[in-house]
Amino acid sequence: MPTPSRLLSVALVAFVIAAPTGAAVSRRQPLNVTSTLDGKRVLPLRMHWLAYPKLRASKIAGVDFLIDGKVRWIEHHPPYNYASDDHGRDLGYLITTWLTAGPHRFTVRVTDTSGRQSNHMVVAHVLPAPKPPAGLAGMWTRAVTAADLKKSDPKYGSGPPAGSWKLVFDRIGAWHLDPLGSGVVNQYVARPGVIHVYAPIAMAPEGIGVSRFGHSGIGPKDCTNAGPFGTYRWTVSGTKLTLTAIHEACGQRRAIWEGVWKRVR
Repeated sequence: MPTPSRLLSVALVAFVIAAPTGAAVSRRQPLNVTSTLDGKRVLPLRMHWLAYPKLRASKIAGVDFLIDGKVRWIEHHPPYNYASDDHGRDLGYLITTWLTAGPHRFTVRVTDTSGRQSNHMVVAHVLPAPKPPAGLAGMWTRAVTAADLKKSDPKYGSGPPAGSWKLVFDRIGAWHLDPLGSGVVNQYVARPGVIHVYAPIAMAPEGIGVSRFGHSGIGPKDCTNAGPFGTYRWTVSGTKLTLTAIHEACGQRRAIWEGVWKRVR
């Protein structure tokens, strides 16, 4: 029969073996997340959608942003913001003009380095996007020349390609479509004589983009993922649209937009 001292020794050994395991479990952080959409029932047409995981960044493998169950953006480094570059220099926007008016599911999914996942969903209504003015709506084309490209700003990298460009104004945005078969779509608001152009619209993860008007890989970056914003004067005479920059911080967009366009349809 074991002596009392023998039983005490066994108990101490069991405690020493079990204690580190319990401590490791207690040190494992819960995988919770909130976002800037929390508490919102109706979304504006443009806002920052930031996710805030309650976990150290070194423990996070990635953050996915899903709309109606489909991944529309992926971030790997903080700040975890929809439609930004992956280092947070330029905070892009959730722009909802491409979604039908009504309720949609907006989900943040966090994956940690061990493979654990946590989902946080908000159901919110999206507002209808405004129609463009009848005289502006539709597709336009013009040849962007080497002289136009001199308006590009070298701080944003190389300029756009010269050649035949298309510009489409619809409910979703202003699509400038390049001669190489791709392009960018920006949110805009047009009133008689003036167009305010804002940031690129992200509808799919960077590097994938969307397809429209016979172009593919239409992505969420103009000079930056955040724009920058610009303002143009517009006039239409017959089949010609003239765009003149009033204020434009994105030289690359000015090189494309500013000039005389001919209506395609």
